Amino acid sequence: MSILRLTTLLFVLTVAELTAIAPAHADETLTLGVFAYRPDSVLQDRYQPLTDYLSRETGIQIELEILNQENMSRAIAANRLDFFLTNPSHFLLIRSERSLTGVLATLVRRSGESSTTSLGGVIFAKAERDDIQDLADIRNKTIASPGVHFLGGYQTQVLELLDAGIDIRRVNLIRFLGTHDRVVRSVLTGDADVGFIRTSILEQMAQADPDLFTRVKVLNGQRLSGFPFVVSTRLYPEWPLVALPHVNERSVRKIASALFAIEPEDEVALAVGIAGFSPPADYQSVEYLARMLRVPPYDQVPQLTWVDALQQYRLWVFTILILVILLITSSLWLARSKRQLASEQRRLRQLIRGWPQPALIIRDGRFVDTNPASVDLLRYASRESLIGKDLSVFSPEYQPDGLISWQKLAHMMARVAGGQVEQCEWVLNRSDGTEVWVELTMAPVDADDGRDDFILCSLYDINRRKRAEQRQRLAASVFEYAREAIFITDNHGMVLDVNDAYLTITGRTRKKAIGRLPPLPVDEGSGIFSSARSQGFWSGEFASRRNDGEGITLSVTLSSVRGDHGEVSHFVGIFSDVSRLKEQERRLRIMAHYDALTGMPNRVLFADRLQQAMALTKRQSGKLAVVYIDLDEFKPVNDAFGHEAGDQLLVEVATRMRAELREEDSLARIGGDEFAAIIMNVQDEAALESLLGRLLHQVATPVWVADHSVEVSASIGYTLFPQAEDLDGDQLLRQADHAMYQAKRCGRNRYVRFTEPSA
Repeated sequence: MSILRLTTLLFVLTVAELTAIAPAHADETLTLGVFAYRPDSVLQDRYQPLTDYLSRETGIQIELEILNQENMSRAIAANRLDFFLTNPSHFLLIRSERSLTGVLATLVRRSGESSTTSLGGVIFAKAERDDIQDLADIRNKTIASPGVHFLGGYQTQVLELLDAGIDIRRVNLIRFLGTHDRVVRSVLTGDADVGFIRTSILEQMAQADPDLFTRVKVLNGQRLSGFPFVVSTRLYPEWPLVALPHVNERSVRKIASALFAIEPEDEVALAVGIAGFSPPADYQSVEYLARMLRVPPYDQVPQLTWVDALQQYRLWVFTILILVILLITSSLWLARSKRQLASEQRRLRQLIRGWPQPALIIRDGRFVDTNPASVDLLRYASRESLIGKDLSVFSPEYQPDGLISWQKLAHMMARVAGGQVEQCEWVLNRSDGTEVWVELTMAPVDADDGRDDFILCSLYDINRRKRAEQRQRLAASVFEYAREAIFITDNHGMVLDVNDAYLTITGRTRKKAIGRLPPLPVDEGSGIFSSARSQGFWSGEFASRRNDGEGITLSVTLSSVRGDHGEVSHFVGIFSDVSRLKEQERRLRIMAHYDALTGMPNRVLFADRLQQAMALTKRQSGKLAVVYIDLDEFKPVNDAFGHEAGDQLLVEVATRMRAELREEDSLARIGGDEFAAIIMNVQDEAALESLLGRLLHQVATPVWVADHSVEVSASIGYTLFPQAEDLDGDQLLRQADHAMYQAKRCGRNRYVRFTEPSA
């Protein structure tokens, strides 16, 4: 949640800074339309504070209009509205009729200390109606609803009852009354048996009529964790606030910034009864509901005739017809080809199956027969997997010599067709994805009549030989080109050979490296070899020096190599220079715990030190103070002379305050122009207040920045530990923060001790 608030705050500050550059249009007036789901007077009083807030924050005159659905649609069509706030179903209807830029924000409704971005429907009846207890009892009853386009006042309930097997649109009398208040009054007076309203209506009306919940009962009540209102249905996104396309983009950004800046505790949020606005929600669930119920704008089913289909898709129909004809023709041709192939296979099968090595018969570039040895070599289940395919199908795209497989095969086949015998090394792909090296031999076989000539292809598996050659080359290349240093020693630890990386890292020449000990710790060298000898390897990090004396940190792994009889014959070591990594780790630790500007501890390190200080104070039965410092009038300095001057001021003030504190005390910058301090071993409050007075003096002393002498002051709040209650560090810091705000309210440039607010 803190990351979201920080992101929203940065967005608001950025937009505010950009809009401050452009001149404000004092004469610009925009109109916000709000859907009249309750009486106009109620909604006028509720949303007027919001328009006043937007006018004040954006510098644009915002006017409020409360409109029912028909009037709002007309106003939008006539461009008399610039923004509108309505229920999601009405939004879908407007979107189907006009081009909109999308949802600007989603309303966050509140109930006491809770808030939600979701709404649902409430199904209720009079409390004394014993004949209505659950959804099944609603059948054939008179229902009151504000209207068809009310998501929470009609559509959610209809879908919920449909899932329960009741279609009220067929078996019930439904009266549409226009507003939720009329629905509640209709049920209470007995004009309707059951009422449909959206969530939060009963809670709002109960504020004026505290006995309301004793006179009604909610049917199919849902217990949804975190949802603050009574509800009978599933939940959907709250009301969207939408900007119309004709509104100036700069004005839209201003309005969005002001909306996202509303916090739950702000005066405007409390007045309107909301917790603010959130980024646009996903309204696909509302669209799905509207489609299921076939309510506008999804109430029309398109009529499609066969003539329309043929007219619209004539190209596809023609294409499919051609494909069907081609498919039939190909099938007939394949059938004839298979009969011919079967005849040839019967004549040659005996010859192929008697061949001891993998062998295949090739005619017209494709396999027409094969023996079981070939099937086993390529790891297929049957010979049918090979028949009818050419050699390139079972080959990778490129052969090891860099030639494209099918091109190389075509040249070989041409030479064999000319009477030559071709022999080469070839790579094939097996069915399981592995590769196999073979020695390929292709020889022409001429028939008596010249019409049944074919090519005999013989394969010899040389995979083992190739793997052994590859391992030898790989071992040599790894030793030669590895970026890690590699060395080989005899069984006494004297270096026999090294690679180039060893020479680069140690700075030694090959002559000085051979015949000497590797760069291991002097006091641990013999122990390292003993550990590698007994356990098979040793691994660790240690500090060393290059040949020129420069310090480095090495990460070393030493392994023993045993001979045919199990004796240790050699040692192989690998090490790398991790100096930069260690330095990066050190810098990251500093960045994580210290303020980049002042070099002082940040909030994270301050919290850790506070916990340690509290534990030490408890053990020593002492006392400490937590101090919260906020600079007064810092923003005008920042605005007048720029951020660089503000940074210089913060550094200078922080240095002065740190100089006034003792070595055992801690001072941290916890954000912006706010600091916090831990004062250890507080003997008496008079000495503490003397220290706080000196801090005020140091802050108030003029500072020379940007060729100007500037003065700021500080408001300081503090609290002591331990207290009667068992408090944690966050609670102490909040107490000091509260006291600091009390100091600001008392005139600033002073310190105030935290005291519990009176009951």
